[in-house]
Amino acid sequence: MNWNQEELDQWAVAQKQKEEDNSALEKYRRQDEGKLKELRLAVEKLTQQVAAQKDALEAEITDTQAAQIQLDRAAQDFRQLHQERQDLIRQWDEARDAMKTRDEAIQVCKC
Repeated sequence: MNWNQEELDQWAVAQKQKEEDNSALEKYRRQDEGKLKELRLAVEKLTQQVAAQKDALEAEITDTQAAQIQLDRAAQDFRQLHQERQDLIRQWDEARDAMKTRDEAIQVCKC
């Protein structure tokens, strides 16, 4: 009977150990679930932040493209005005040269 008692005691110890193990596993499972919930919330928050940043980036791209179009137009207008100015200066130079030539011709005729 002593042998059966020892066996029962071993079974009781094993059962107690198994219950402790199961209790520890349950504790870790709950901790893991809590951590998983935190991580899921963090992922969701970060996902929302990424979406907001993407929206902000798209808005910035649109603004930048609009500014680039305006800059291109301004550059085109500047080039056109610069060319018109150069043409006007050339015309003034030609008129001045023509007047100088006429003045010289008048001086030659007076003599």
